[in-house]
Amino acid sequence: MTSLTFVFLVIGVAINLGNVKALSDDEKTNIHAGLLPFIAECSKEYGVTEDQIKEAKESGQIGTINPCLMGCIFKKVNVIDEQGLFVPEKAEEITKKFLPNEDDQKKAFDIIKTCTSVNEKDVSDGEAGCDRAKLLYECFIPFKGAFGKAR
Repeated sequence: MTSLTFVFLVIGVAINLGNVKALSDDEKTNIHAGLLPFIAECSKEYGVTEDQIKEAKESGQIGTINPCLMGCIFKKVNVIDEQGLFVPEKAEEITKKFLPNEDDQKKAFDIIKTCTSVNEKDVSDGEAGCDRAKLLYECFIPFKGAFGKAR
């Protein structure tokens, strides 16, 4: 589903995987397969259907999906911790796992570093992580084209 935006790998992947132009089909499949159980579990928990996610993705309105769904997915993959903060080290670890190309990793690490600034923002839901997840997703969005053409 989304872009490198999750690490972008999480939300990004969960929501717009097709927008990540430099990933091979195998890389996209591996990322999707790794996230699918978390997406399914969190979707059920927050009452978001696959059709709603698909519709939001196709309309470019993924930001309208309940941000707690994103927070749930980020927490399941440990990029948002129990205090509701983004954990860049975990995002980098996941990046290394799913992006074998060192140039892609460096680009992703730079984006992760930039998006660490979401931890400085005031959020109203604290440990829940919903607001921070939305901020993180919004931070990743401008970078989804950063990986050039498909290999």
